[in-house]
Amino acid sequence: MSQVSGGQSEGFLAQLFARWRERAELNALPPEELGRLAHELGVSGEELTELAARGPHASDLLYTRMQALGVSRTDVDRVAHGLIRDLERSCSCCADKAECKRDLAANANDPVWKEYCPNAISLEAVRRMKGRAAI
Repeated sequence: MSQVSGGQSEGFLAQLFARWRERAELNALPPEELGRLAHELGVSGEELTELAARGPHASDLLYTRMQALGVSRTDVDRVAHGLIRDLERSCSCCADKAECKRDLAANANDPVWKEYCPNAISLEAVRRMKGRAAI
């Protein structure tokens, strides 16, 4: 299990994969145990299985974008408890990862990312709130 870039604390997916090294272990759980675990993590059993299939680094681009915006996980947690999990879930399932990766590498400050990123509104709101006062 690896840490996300920028010294961020472990994210939702990293925690999930710390528990199950292989997706097969998750799939082997009895349905009631899978449901209990999913409820504990704030997702459905189907979402949990889908997230596990995407791998532990599926939301790494989120943390790279947050770093470019000057937003930390702590900032996000201060704005809304549980928001980081929703951001990670959206990033993990995003179909525009290749475009995001290119944009981050070419010019992280180019606002074009806001046109396709499912987390754009939330990340911009956190950034604005951080800029207004100590959140």
